[in-house]
Amino acid sequence: MDWTWFSIDKLMDTSTGSGALALAVLMFFLAWTAAAVTSRLLRRPIWTVGKLKRKVDRTVIRYLMRLKNLIIFLVAIFIYASLVPSLRALVGTLIAGAGITALVLGFAAKSTLANLISGLSLAIYRPFRIGDMVTIEDEYGTVEDITLRHTVVRTWEYKRLIIPNEKIDSMTLINYSIIDPVMLCIVEVGVSYDTDIDLARRLILEEANRCPHRDDKADEPWVRVIAHDDFAIRLRLYVWVPDVNGMWLGRFWLLEHIKKRFDKEGVEIPFPYRTVVFKKDLPPARQEEMEPGESR
Repeated sequence: MDWTWFSIDKLMDTSTGSGALALAVLMFFLAWTAAAVTSRLLRRPIWTVGKLKRKVDRTVIRYLMRLKNLIIFLVAIFIYASLVPSLRALVGTLIAGAGITALVLGFAAKSTLANLISGLSLAIYRPFRIGDMVTIEDEYGTVEDITLRHTVVRTWEYKRLIIPNEKIDSMTLINYSIIDPVMLCIVEVGVSYDTDIDLARRLILEEANRCPHRDDKADEPWVRVIAHDDFAIRLRLYVWVPDVNGMWLGRFWLLEHIKKRFDKEGVEIPFPYRTVVFKKDLPPARQEEMEPGESR
């Protein structure tokens, strides 16, 4: 078996196939090592910015790690191409026609570059972070990841929304976690017109104070009369809850327990009454009496 291709001289000569392969393996190992070392440095929790020494959150760190790895491997590919004689001419041609090449690549990768830049904008300005609870495109969920191309949102049904960064950067969304997660839970209840409003208000507030999802550190709950409807007087309860999950759970809990308490205390929650009359039950039309000699 001929092992001459495996000689040290040929492995050091990048103009040969074995030398180019050896250099490719070496460049990949160096790029992978550089990516691993820099990733470990970026994962350290001591990174802070600004006079307030705010810690850099994992959204920025994760995006910078992906962007950094992309740059490292692109640089490694460029260095490898410049060291291999058969590829060096290609690199020179690309550099000589850099303007035309950039134009062609710009048109070909317009969407990819737009998503990359939008992802960088999202990581810097942080309208939302990984772990934030948001409503986007009428879907409520948690931001799971922000990649170089798209953002992943896990909905409350455990579906995954994959949204391109370019699109999400221009959308209006609701972020329930960005500054203060505390929310106001609103529950509306209708009572009949013969109900004692003060009694209904007292019963609603007693149930609100018993609610396990209420934020005990916030203000006390309160009730307002907001409308005189056709069949009911509408009351609205306001309760502070710790977060958006507490808002949903608190609303479900209050609707159930207020109804049970009203039933126990004899407070009526009215519903519309309608009287239906069938045409066959109507009396016949009265015939007008005619004078003698008149004709119709």
